[in-house]
Amino acid sequence: MTFELPLEPIVRLLLAALRAGMVLLLLPVVGGEGAPSPVRVVFSLLLGGLLVGMAPDPASELPATASGLVLAAGRELLIGLAIGFLCRVLLAAPALAGDLVAEQLGLKMAEDVDPMTRVPNTAPSRLYESALLLAFLAMRGHHDVLRALHQSFAAFPVGRTTLPQGLSSLVGSLTLCVRFAVMIAAPLFAVLLVGSLSLALLARAVPEVQVMTFGYPLRLLGVLLAAVALFPLLARPGARLFEALRHSLLTLVGA
Repeated sequence: MTFELPLEPIVRLLLAALRAGMVLLLLPVVGGEGAPSPVRVVFSLLLGGLLVGMAPDPASELPATASGLVLAAGRELLIGLAIGFLCRVLLAAPALAGDLVAEQLGLKMAEDVDPMTRVPNTAPSRLYESALLLAFLAMRGHHDVLRALHQSFAAFPVGRTTLPQGLSSLVGSLTLCVRFAVMIAAPLFAVLLVGSLSLALLARAVPEVQVMTFGYPLRLLGVLLAAVALFPLLARPGARLFEALRHSLLTLVGA
C-alpha cells in the first residue's frame, strides 16, 4: 500500500505562511525579540492556513516549475514585508516624537537599549511608544492588520507571480510618520519654546541672575509637569494616526 502526500495544499500553506510570518515579524507587539521564533513559526502556519482557506479563490493555480515557485515565494515575502513595513513605520511615530523631545531636553545622552528591538531609545520615546501602543490595542488596531492581511489573500491569491499595484503607497508612509511625530511632540515643543523665551527674557532683564545654573533643571521640571498635564492631548493625534494606518493598509491591499 502506498501513501501519496498531497503536495499542492502543503505548498499553498507554506506560501501563505511566508506572507503571514513576515507581517508578524515586523509588528511591534510580536516582532523582534518579543516572541520566541518557534511560536512565531507555528502562529504563522496557523494564521496563513486559516486566511488562505477563507479567501474567495483558495485553489488558485500554483506554478509548475521550481523557478516559478521561487518567484511565488519571493512575492509572498514582498507582500508580507510591505504590510509589516507599513505598520512598523507608522507605529514608530510615537518613538520618533519622544526622540525629538529628548533631543530638545538634552536626554539623548541617557539612552538605553530596548531588549525587545535592541535599538537605543530614550525615556520619552519609551513613554510615548508604550502609551500609544496600548491605545492601539485598546482600539483594536490589530484587528485592522488582520483584516488587511485577509484582504490581501483575496486581492493577491497565493501562487501567482504578479506584484500588487499599491506598493508605491509605502513611500508616503515615511512622510506620515514624520508628520504624526511632530503632531505628537507639538504640545511639549510649545512648552519648551515658552520656557526658553522666559529664561532668555529673565537673563536679559536681570543679568545678575545666573540663568545657566538653574535654567536646565527648571526647563526639565517644567516639561515633566507639562507632560503629565498635556498627556490627554495625545488622544487626538493618536486616533488620527490609527485612522491613517487603517486607510494606508486598505489602500495597499486594494480594498
